[in-house]
Amino acid sequence: MTASAFRELSIDSLNFFLEVKGYNHRFLEIKINLPDTLSSIEKEIAREIKKFVKRGFILFSIKITKDHLTNYKINVPLIMNILEEIGRITGKEENIWDWKEILANPQIFYVENRFFRDEDFSNLLTETKILLEEFNRIREEEGKSIFEALERSLDKIESLLFLIKKEEGKWQKEAKEFLERKLKEFNFKDIDENRLYQELSLLLMKTDINEEIIRIEEFVRRFKNEMKKEESIGKTLEFIVQEIHREVNTLSSKTAKTSVMFYAVDIKNELEKIRELILNVE
Repeated sequence: MTASAFRELSIDSLNFFLEVKGYNHRFLEIKINLPDTLSSIEKEIAREIKKFVKRGFILFSIKITKDHLTNYKINVPLIMNILEEIGRITGKEENIWDWKEILANPQIFYVENRFFRDEDFSNLLTETKILLEEFNRIREEEGKSIFEALERSLDKIESLLFLIKKEEGKWQKEAKEFLERKLKEFNFKDIDENRLYQELSLLLMKTDINEEIIRIEEFVRRFKNEMKKEESIGKTLEFIVQEIHREVNTLSSKTAKTSVMFYAVDIKNELEKIRELILNVE
C-alpha cells in the first residue's frame, strides 16, 4: 500500500537522511539506493524490509546530506606527471607558472573516501529498524481504513443480492401468470397443458439465477472470513473477486429482468472498488 516514512541522524560530522516509500504492487519488489561506502549493509536492510512487508514495491534510500569534514585533496601525482610530460616534450624542466590554469582541471582535486566503522553500520541498521517500524505503523493505520471501506462495499453487494433475490421471485411468478393470461386470451383449446408447463419449466430453468446468487453469497462470506486472518491474504482476495465477477456476468446474461441487470451493474461497480483496495492488502 502507499505509505512513506523518514528519519534523520548524525554520525560524527555526517548527516544521514533515511527514507522508505511503499507503492501498490502485486508482488514484493525492493529497490535500495545507498552511497557506495554503505553498500555492505544492503542485504541486511533488505532482510529487515522483508520482516515487515510481504507485497508491494518498496523504495528505500540513505542519503548523506552534509559532511562538515569533507577532505578535499590535491592530486599531486597527477600534477607531477603533467609537468614531467610537458618537460619531455619541451626538453626543459617545467614549473607551475599559472596556478589558476592548473587548478581549473577537475581532476586535480579529489575527495578522500570516508570509511565507516562497524559501530557506524550498526547505528544505521538500528535507525533503519526504527524507521521500518514507523513505516509499518503507518501502513497498519491505512489498513484499518481499507478494511472499513471493504466492509462497506461487501455490505452493499449483500444488499443488492437481497434485491436481486426479490426480483427473481417476482419473475417466476410473473412468467407463470403471463403465460396463463395469454392462454385465456387466445383460447387455445388443443394445446397440451402439461406440455406447455414443461416448456415453461425449461424456460424458467434457463433463466434461473439462484445458483449464481448462492455462489456469490458464499464468496462474499469467504471474503469476509479471509479479511479476519492475520496472514498474507491479498492474492486470495484477488481470486475471490475474480470469481464473484464471473458469477455476476453469468447472472446478467441469464436474467430476463432489466432491474436485475441494473443491480448487477451496481455489484460490478463495488467489485471495482474492492479490486483497487486489495492492491493495498498484503
